[in-house]
Amino acid sequence: MRIPFFASLLVLSAMVGCARPPVTPAQQTPVARIKVIPVAPIAKMYTESKSIPLGVLWQSLADRIKSSDFDKRMETTRKDMGPKLTAALVRELTEQGYDAQALDGVVRPADSPDSIDYSLLPTSDPVLHIYLNEVGMYSARFSMDYIPRVNLSAFLLHPSSGDEIYGEDIRYGADADGNTSGSIPADPRHHWSSFNELYDQPQQVAQSYEVAVDALAAKIAANIRARTGSAPGAAATVH
Repeated sequence: MRIPFFASLLVLSAMVGCARPPVTPAQQTPVARIKVIPVAPIAKMYTESKSIPLGVLWQSLADRIKSSDFDKRMETTRKDMGPKLTAALVRELTEQGYDAQALDGVVRPADSPDSIDYSLLPTSDPVLHIYLNEVGMYSARFSMDYIPRVNLSAFLLHPSSGDEIYGEDIRYGADADGNTSGSIPADPRHHWSSFNELYDQPQQVAQSYEVAVDALAAKIAANIRARTGSAPGAAATVH
C-alpha cells in the first residue's frame, strides 16, 4: 500500500506545481534622475612614442623628458578637462532625457580624489562617477604621428548600496579601434607629425581634447540610455 500512496502523493504534488501561477519578476526602479560626480582632473599628461629607433633606454629617457615638457605646457588644459567633461556629461544626459545635474558637496580624500565613499554622498539618486585613467599624446610604432589618447572608466550606481547600473571602460583616440561601444577613434584632423610640432601648437592640442571630451560625454550618455533601455525623453528602466 505504500507504493500507491507515495505515487499518488507525487502526482498530486506535480498537479499543484503545474497549477501554480508564474512568478512575476520584481519591478525595477526606473532611472529618471542622475547626479554627476564632478570629474577630478588627471594628475599628469603623458606623451609616448613607440617610433624612436634608438633603443629602449634612450626611448624611455626621451619619453620622460617629452612628457614633462608637454605636461607643463598643457597644464591649464589638464586642469580644465575635469570641469569640461562634467558639464558635457550633464548636457548629454539631459539630451538623452534624464534630469541630470552635477553633484555638489562631494568629499574627496586629498591623496586619492576618486576614492569616494558613495554612502556619504548627499543624494539618493543614481550617481555617475568618471575616472580619467590616462590622458596624453601617443605615437604608435611605425608611425610618426602623435594623436590624442583619453582613456576613462565610467560607472553609474546607486549610492546607498553601491549596486552598479552601468559600467564601462572607454578609450578615445590612440587606443581605440572603433569596433566596440567603448571605443572612439580620434578626430582625423587631430594629428601631429613630430613632438616639436605638437609642442608648438598648444591651442590646436587643447582643441583636440575639447573634441575628445564632447565625444566621450556623448558616448557615455548614449551607452547609459542603451543600457537602461527606455525611449528618449522617458524614464529608463534598469535591467
